[in-house]
Amino acid sequence: MNDNVKMPPVICAYYTDNYKNEVETLKESLDKLGITYYVKRYESRGYWEANTCIKPEFLLECLDRFPGRSIVYLDADAVVRKPLSLFDNIEADIGVFHCSDAGGFSHKYLTGTIFIANNSKSRLFIKDWIECQRGVWLGVDQDSFDKAMAINKDLSVFNLPESYVKIFDRTGADAVIEHFQASRKKVKLQRFIKKLRNACIIIFAVSLVYWFLVSKLAHLM
Repeated sequence: MNDNVKMPPVICAYYTDNYKNEVETLKESLDKLGITYYVKRYESRGYWEANTCIKPEFLLECLDRFPGRSIVYLDADAVVRKPLSLFDNIEADIGVFHCSDAGGFSHKYLTGTIFIANNSKSRLFIKDWIECQRGVWLGVDQDSFDKAMAINKDLSVFNLPESYVKIFDRTGADAVIEHFQASRKKVKLQRFIKKLRNACIIIFAVSLVYWFLVSKLAHLM
């Protein structure tokens, strides 16, 4: 059970400058529905993966900023399509969409929309989430979220419907919260390193074949 006073949750989002246009669209959708929100700008930490890991630090700040109120985190590229009344009735510590094995997602949970009760259990969870990120410079927030969830066995979790984390190009129920995944257009250091590694492997393999053929021809002459 929550140990917070029952008040409407505050919608919280953060962004870096390359998400400025997306967060303005999010704010417009919230204003249109008369929903209270808090948005904070952060300086970029140098690359996309590191910027995603700002998330739990930001959430801990939000819990401190809004004592006695639950918060609902949204990614900066989300748009709210309908009233968010579901969040007024959640009694769990955390609300998040759990990905089934058949869902085609790469992580166990989608963290683009998260309900967080302002209580001691959720705070401990977020602190563990932060700890799970330390020393992992190419991981993203969803990697460390999965690890923190595995640690916090007594955390009560409400499974959000997919309509609350609806990805814009996936079929399914009408979106309550729609996510546009602007990250698809962003340069990812992890992807760049993998491409560079694969290119080096190919070059090395071609070089071996070349020198093998040269040595064979030298023996035949």
